Amino acid sequence: MDDDLIKYGSYHPDFSEEIKYFEKGKIYSIQIESNQSCDQECIYCYASSEDKSLRELPSEDIINILNSAAQINVKAIDWLGGDPLLRKDWYELMKLAIKKGLKNNIWTSGIPLKEIDIAKKAVEVTKDGFISVHLDTLDEKIYKKLHPGNPTSKISAILKGVDNVQKLGKNPNHMINCITFTKPLTNDVEKTIRYFFEQKGMRTCLTQMCTEGLAKDKQDLIPNISEIQKACKVRDTINYPDSKLSMGTMDVNKYYCGGMICVTNEGDVTPCSVIRMGFGNIYESPLEKIIEENKNELLFLQLRAHEKMPGNCRSCENNSICWGCRAIAYSELKDIFGIDTKCYKQFNKDSRI
Repeated sequence: MDDDLIKYGSYHPDFSEEIKYFEKGKIYSIQIESNQSCDQECIYCYASSEDKSLRELPSEDIINILNSAAQINVKAIDWLGGDPLLRKDWYELMKLAIKKGLKNNIWTSGIPLKEIDIAKKAVEVTKDGFISVHLDTLDEKIYKKLHPGNPTSKISAILKGVDNVQKLGKNPNHMINCITFTKPLTNDVEKTIRYFFEQKGMRTCLTQMCTEGLAKDKQDLIPNISEIQKACKVRDTINYPDSKLSMGTMDVNKYYCGGMICVTNEGDVTPCSVIRMGFGNIYESPLEKIIEENKNELLFLQLRAHEKMPGNCRSCENNSICWGCRAIAYSELKDIFGIDTKCYKQFNKDSRI
């Protein structure tokens, strides 16, 4: 339990509690995709599409989800978007979650945190949780390839937001910078990961790009296997230097992945926000019933048995914390239990990072 990749790769501050939930096959956190609006406007966003109008999950539906979460003893809510901090009622909803005994985690672009009042409220409501920001690169030329608008102002806004929440007392160990790894970042990703770890005390969530949403027609942005392997090695070397394990291509370890479900802004209940396939919808059935009827798929329960892991996962030295990215398996194979086609371990069994 002392391994940094178990402790910090779980993301939730109370990782030991999270692991207990995983071992019991229970839901530790529910991701709520509260809206689609986001100032960063990533050109590869999995949750958006060109012909889909921006929308918010209605407040009353979010309140129902919070009620269900409390009823089934879920411990945390992960607030997703878009950018959840762009909702007018984000603070009230997160305060309500606390009243119901739930911990809040915020996945934001980071831009809204440049406003000190928003930063202060975010730190307040995530007292027992984490805050994640999203900055792919510090290089303005590369950033402009992946995000429209003024790269100077957007990058500086995110960095100011990080400084704001840290000055307000947020523990850097309970903060994350999220990078979606695309081909333009191949020769730049180490610089960004190292900057956040050494200058801000923050680890990096290295997410592999899936061809969902806006990314469906952007195959040219997908790195090759060797580029992915190199980036994951950099992440592990910088963020988890004393760990003998690796999450491979996963952006979180399996204790987070296997203890979480997502409710999208359309009301679909999925095992992961990047897996855009619902196992039921809250507008058609109660959340508790959806969970009970689809627990195997939502929590990947069958993968708890090593003999049922896909491909080389069965014999991989990392399978105590990793089972390959399920979102990639779905995106590439339409099989959430299939192999992670972007994992170098599937193609080079003796590969070491």
